[in-house]
Amino acid sequence: MFSNQDTYLQRNYQAGWHDLVYLFFNEYTEGRGDKDPEALRRIGQMMAQWYPIDGASTVNELEASINRVLELFNWGFVKMAPAQRELILLHCAWPHAPEYRDEAGWRRASAYVLEGAYSQWLVSQGAGNQVPVRWKDNATEDVLIFRYAINE
Repeated sequence: MFSNQDTYLQRNYQAGWHDLVYLFFNEYTEGRGDKDPEALRRIGQMMAQWYPIDGASTVNELEASINRVLELFNWGFVKMAPAQRELILLHCAWPHAPEYRDEAGWRRASAYVLEGAYSQWLVSQGAGNQVPVRWKDNATEDVLIFRYAINE
């Protein structure tokens, strides 16, 4: 498993794209694709259902289990930081837009897909589906920051 983001970014991104493209196509051809975040979250959720994670009893096991799936797609890796009332997920080395086309849009779309995947993986571990994982729009180029917590 890669823990160095620079090394990871040197890899090619290709595995898993056919599944993702199929899910996009399926979602958008059923008339539900209005380019809203919910459609992209559903795609992430479906990906997580297609590629379930192993059961985990600790945050470290959860992180490792999710990283095994992310490794299949060369989609980077996650570092988890539990806090008192929340779980922070740092998604490192996510695949960037091809040839730097619409990087901001690609970043948003990637984050929404990952929100759905992370939410589904946590639900599969016994978390309630009323508390979704949400992206914190940050300025860090190669890290997407997500938060799993009850909004107060």
